Amino acid sequence: MDFLPWLVGAIIVGGLITAAINAEQGNSLASKFAALGTLTGRTQEEIIAAVGEAPTSVSVIGENQMLVQWQKQGYHIALAFTGDICDGVTHETLVNP
Repeated sequence: MDFLPWLVGAIIVGGLITAAINAEQGNSLASKFAALGTLTGRTQEEIIAAVGEAPTSVSVIGENQMLVQWQKQGYHIALAFTGDICDGVTHETLVNP
């Protein structure tokens, strides 16, 4: 039973390290979007190339319209597109600045 406190401690430390790594991924993605400046008028390919990641979700929301989303731990951004052109940000949340 002497190992139980060590085991609990190791689990807690491991969880904290994992949370910090995941939060950094969200902050990094948010920084890449911020560096792009205005997204309206940019193409989907241009945005993907700049952030270096494919979207995590693409949904059809109307004729020739899509909602394209990127999500990482602590960060979420949703962009509306008509065809391949961004109409703007519909939602953005950064939890771990």
